[in-house]
Amino acid sequence: MAVNSFFGKSYISIDQIRNRGQVEWLFKVADKMKLKVEKREVYEPLKGYSVAVLFYQPSTRTFTSFVAAAKRLGAYVTSVHGMEQFSSVTKGETLEDTIRSIYQTTAADVIVIRHPENNSSLVASEVSPVPIINAGSGKQEHPTQALLDLYTIYHYQGTMDNLRVVMVGDLLYGRTIKSLAKLLAVVSKKTKLTLVAPDELAAPAELVKALKKKLTVVETNQLSEAVIKNADVVYMTRVQKEWFEAAGKMDEYERLKDNFILTRHMVSKMKKLAMVMHPLPRVGEILREVDEDGRAKYFEEMRSGLYVRMALLESILIK
Repeated sequence: MAVNSFFGKSYISIDQIRNRGQVEWLFKVADKMKLKVEKREVYEPLKGYSVAVLFYQPSTRTFTSFVAAAKRLGAYVTSVHGMEQFSSVTKGETLEDTIRSIYQTTAADVIVIRHPENNSSLVASEVSPVPIINAGSGKQEHPTQALLDLYTIYHYQGTMDNLRVVMVGDLLYGRTIKSLAKLLAVVSKKTKLTLVAPDELAAPAELVKALKKKLTVVETNQLSEAVIKNADVVYMTRVQKEWFEAAGKMDEYERLKDNFILTRHMVSKMKKLAMVMHPLPRVGEILREVDEDGRAKYFEEMRSGLYVRMALLESILIK
């Protein structure tokens, strides 16, 4: 069964994932990709296919892993990092016309897009003749990040159930935590989610209300030892400067940016098999001294992105 048979034509939202079996199936494909990469095995099921990767926002991990994933699978790749500067967007071209143009000029079979507007991937999917993959849209969605995050958790914890997950930082603007929390609500049983944020950056009330229908959810503005000592996963996020800049609220950013800083001493209080995760980049919320602790999994988390995105591309394109 191909992933596109249950994600639909495009993969633009966690809301497209209806059950745990879909995710387990994709993770098995990701395991296959992991093995092929580790063995340096040439595997090119997308030879002859064309993948376009269009990023309107800065990115290191998501951009490079999508490009690498497509190339490892043998596809032709057209990648533009900096669409907002180096495309006809500067001349006033609409997103809809850009998507139609990229399809024609590259003969793309799938288009991967990151864009600052919340509904950008939906808009793109409505005019695109080929599938759209959402690589991050505004403040709302990062559905491939959620898959790779859960894949990392599943790999190290050996389960998706009975987890104690602590999400820390910018829960208002951060799209990674919104997508991962929604994914946990679909696939995980008996999981407790603790949301740690300054009052000004608390998770949106409507999201929390929806999560509480499936998960045990606790909100707090304190990152204390009591919060992390029983956690299986502590998922740190940065306070997102770019959204404060756009709103002209840099004084508020400076006041909030260092509210929660994870230190080696704090991590030492966590369970030995617990995990520290972060979508990165970090800007001070995890001290570098934590990198040496075996519980730090944020670099391994990045590699998961390659395997999951390879699995997603193959599954959408190979019927």
